[in-house]
Amino acid sequence: MRTPDVNKIAEHYAAILQEIGADLNAEGLRETPMRAAKAIVEMTEGSRMETDHLRKLFKAECMKAVCHDMVIVEGISEVGLCEHHLLPILMSITIAYVPDKMILGLSKLSRIAGYFARRWQNQERTAHLIAEFIEQTVEPLGVAVLIEGKHLCAMGRGVRDTQSVMKVNVMHGVFQTRPDVRQELLLRLSHK
Repeated sequence: MRTPDVNKIAEHYAAILQEIGADLNAEGLRETPMRAAKAIVEMTEGSRMETDHLRKLFKAECMKAVCHDMVIVEGISEVGLCEHHLLPILMSITIAYVPDKMILGLSKLSRIAGYFARRWQNQERTAHLIAEFIEQTVEPLGVAVLIEGKHLCAMGRGVRDTQSVMKVNVMHGVFQTRPDVRQELLLRLSHK
């Protein structure tokens, strides 16, 4: 994983801020270029991770499945960056899967969501990447990824819509081919 040069990034942030009229000598702005540089590096760390290496690590963490009942993890909170405007997407991610031979622990599902959320992304691709990674790592009978996102690019500029929530549902395996399994998931999620 390549480490970005935060000093170089901070210089660019300083130039941008000066161009839009910011006084970098003002008390609250003196350290802003470096803070912004460190923040953007942290918020995009998933973009610099080797997916194949991660898959091997997670595969090694898999445990033998003792049942084939649906596993659902709701409320995984992540912040990604919109690839169009470089503004945050506040995401609530739900991951569900029906195990076949292997299972992953709860923290592993949250970590997987984080790896794919923390990159230059759009919400649809994030959901697909999470689903495909779990599918290739755990080889479940089915996997579903549902993401609700509030996009700061729509809230703070353009339409300035602070209430809309974008929802993306990705269904693979039995969630796609068996309406009863999909219905069970949606029913369980509607009874919060």
